[in-house]
Amino acid sequence: MTILGIDLGTTNSAMAYVKNGQPEMIVNSRGERTTPSVFQKNINGELVVGSVAKNQYSSLPEQTVLEIKRKMGTDEKITVGETSFTPEQISAHFLKYLKQAAEDFLGEKITEAVITVPAYFSDAQRKATKIAGEIAGLKVERILNEPTAAAIAYGLDHPDSEKNIIVYDLGGGTFDISVVRLDKNLIEVKASAGDNHLGGMDLDRLLVDWVAEQFAEQYDVPLFSFGEASEITQRHARVKLEAENVKKSLSSELSATFNLPFLAVYEGKPISLDYTITRAEFEDIVRSLLEETLVHVDKAIHDAKLAPDAIDDIILIGGATRIPLVQKLVEAKFERMAKKDINPDEAVALGAAIQGAMKEDSLSEESSLMVIDVCPYTLGTDVLRIVDGKRQSGYFDILIRRNEPLPVTAKKIYNTVNDNQTTIDIGVYQGDDEDARVNDDLRITETPLIVDEIPENAAGKEKVEIMFRYDVNGLIQIEATVLSTGRTISQVLDAQRGIMSARQVKEAKLELFDDWEKSKLASEMKGVIRRAKKVRRNAEPQQAVQIEEAIQQLEYAIQETDVELVKAREEALLDLLMEIIE
Repeated sequence: MTILGIDLGTTNSAMAYVKNGQPEMIVNSRGERTTPSVFQKNINGELVVGSVAKNQYSSLPEQTVLEIKRKMGTDEKITVGETSFTPEQISAHFLKYLKQAAEDFLGEKITEAVITVPAYFSDAQRKATKIAGEIAGLKVERILNEPTAAAIAYGLDHPDSEKNIIVYDLGGGTFDISVVRLDKNLIEVKASAGDNHLGGMDLDRLLVDWVAEQFAEQYDVPLFSFGEASEITQRHARVKLEAENVKKSLSSELSATFNLPFLAVYEGKPISLDYTITRAEFEDIVRSLLEETLVHVDKAIHDAKLAPDAIDDIILIGGATRIPLVQKLVEAKFERMAKKDINPDEAVALGAAIQGAMKEDSLSEESSLMVIDVCPYTLGTDVLRIVDGKRQSGYFDILIRRNEPLPVTAKKIYNTVNDNQTTIDIGVYQGDDEDARVNDDLRITETPLIVDEIPENAAGKEKVEIMFRYDVNGLIQIEATVLSTGRTISQVLDAQRGIMSARQVKEAKLELFDDWEKSKLASEMKGVIRRAKKVRRNAEPQQAVQIEEAIQQLEYAIQETDVELVKAREEALLDLLMEIIE
């Protein structure tokens, strides 16, 4: 049984598996090694993903969803057409597509996967990713950090190495930096840092702003200020897509051109854009944003207790690392060349596949790697403190510090603060080591864990031991023990704010498979229906009516997602066409 390795990216996703001890990429149904993470309801009402959706984005911007990864772990609903989706549901469509493509490629059923996430993803974002996999019909064996996955791929290619490596991951929507110790078959993440809202799409937006500035100078009117709302949305979509193309061109060329014919109509006249931008101009535009990544680099190096000159190799992953300025900044930082022998678009999926193979024990003993990752966030609870003689609540008390090796367990003892206090509420928060107060936005639990049946006693006399346990998948377990009685309460935090409930997941899974089958059946029947309509145009009136009725019956069966009925009505339509043609 193959465990699929999936890089679920902000702008592109990829998948891989291990064959004869080596990871290999899996192409999708279009023969592509990466799949655009784009979701759309097309003009026929079908839900489509990937290149088909991306190619129609400029025509259907209001029915297209990009960059959903940034919304994972939130309770925000995304409306497409007349239907609302959670981020998990949309991500599940990507995963379902990848799963189906892998099954077609390998000729076997896929039920398990290792899915990667940014190292700096929060607990909620990790759980949302796991839920998306479940909705898509996958058992998620491991949620793996993207830089760690790349380090695994690198480690398999460099057996017996003993070195410190930097994995600099600048993808479409997120940035991660990990310091990793490679010691023969041991891969140990020493520290991670990052920004979940910094990536290639932010560079695209800066280019869109640049185009808008050029337009305003030329026409003395803001580019996105005139026309109907739908026209402005479509115009923005075209400029955004062109900005991405220009960015990619500037990685290999010294200049590139925004060529957008008939972009808009202003004062009754059609307007086309034709602006050339040099690589130097582009670098001036994006330099400050890219330099922000070096702040996180410094943080990770400091946390790993290493100096820059202690780094032996630099691995660049994520499509945005193809930008020459990114390479220059990182190489200048460490005064050494970055490794160029790893594909920045594929390394994460390959590493995830290796992790899956280790899980199913299909790698040789020589190739197996031991991986030690770290906790991305500091975890703690909220406590009351005496400040200037007054009680104040909401202080962040740390139990597990970020970059602690996983799995990790920490305990602390807390006292009651009131006379005859019989309960204690334990809230769980994530934050940073420097945080003095808790951030309610980063509260992990919807409601606190309530420790009750504490014996009545004077303030401070009763003690409760709190234990936090954080495992390799980011699952948090809390345990509280009343020391005077031995009463213990425990809870695994598998549901929280912004996360779908078990009932919602079950319903979403049923909806996804309904939608998927409808879209799949519709896609398979397109050729038959197109042929029937062509014959109908040249048929006798009575025959045309028969064909139209047969087409309607087939379309009804598709809408009902009745596979057997679709096949029966397809055969009936084909028989009718044969009779008419003969």
